Amino acid sequence: MEFLTGKELENDIYDTIFYTEKYLLVLSPFIQLDEYFKNEVFKTHLNNAQVHVIIGFGKNEQNISRSFKKQDIEYFTQFPNITIVYIPNLHAKYYGNEKKAIVTSMNLIDYSFINNIEFGVSAVKKTVGTNRFFVDSQNKCFKIVEEEGYTIFVKRPKFKKRLLGLGKDYVGSDVELDIIEDIASGKEIGKIRLSDFRDEQYVNSALKGDRVSRESSTEEIPRNKKTLKSEIDLEQGHCIRCNKKIKLDIDKPLCWECFKVWDQYGDKFHPEKFCISCGKEKDVYFSKPACYKCFSELKSFAETASKLN
Repeated sequence: MEFLTGKELENDIYDTIFYTEKYLLVLSPFIQLDEYFKNEVFKTHLNNAQVHVIIGFGKNEQNISRSFKKQDIEYFTQFPNITIVYIPNLHAKYYGNEKKAIVTSMNLIDYSFINNIEFGVSAVKKTVGTNRFFVDSQNKCFKIVEEEGYTIFVKRPKFKKRLLGLGKDYVGSDVELDIIEDIASGKEIGKIRLSDFRDEQYVNSALKGDRVSRESSTEEIPRNKKTLKSEIDLEQGHCIRCNKKIKLDIDKPLCWECFKVWDQYGDKFHPEKFCISCGKEKDVYFSKPACYKCFSELKSFAETASKLN
């Protein structure tokens, strides 16, 4: 852990942003970018869908443009994998990625970097053992984003899986949430959590079923949703790591606390302990969170539900 000030602190923040490979979390009550920030620091992620950029800002409830100017918000909305979160009581400043965490007095404002006397503490994630400052500061900051933040903009990348699962190709991004104008105009908004959104989407990856005949397509499908609900309770899932009760969603198989730990490495094939559906001890992992029996039942349930809808 290092105490930094002056040019050392400035460059450490620049490098933390620039060299991010997986996710970047920036918490700053005030945000104002000059051309250097836009053209030399953040630009490396402007066309990089692999990096999830999370921007949290706060203050000035009656006029958020005093904290985060319109032109800077519009700049960030161009990113292919971006989340913007409004945190009304935010006063802390944090810059962190998958390898480094910086807690500082420095706002994300060009003037602060050039003119102010600022302090900061920087910590690097250990490859062996645990750096408690790195882990605790990062977990606390993500918890603030999740529990205190109002998500106002989300844009997520879409990928197409290659044959035999050999990598993936980026095919564009979709805006999943945009209520920037609502909050800018002072409209009251409900709390939307970061965890409500998936990290990424896949397209053209589903296998085609058999073509249904014209005669069969006109047959009425019995609408027995109550029976389906009794067979599989979508509210009764299990975290595949700690077995805590969660919603039954195979795309979100971990509780929030376990997800934060898992997300530090993001290994979708790391062995876990419990089936997301039955909760029994099984050989599962993030990308296959259900045991064979439950997975078959869930697949059958999803196919039937799609017909009913």
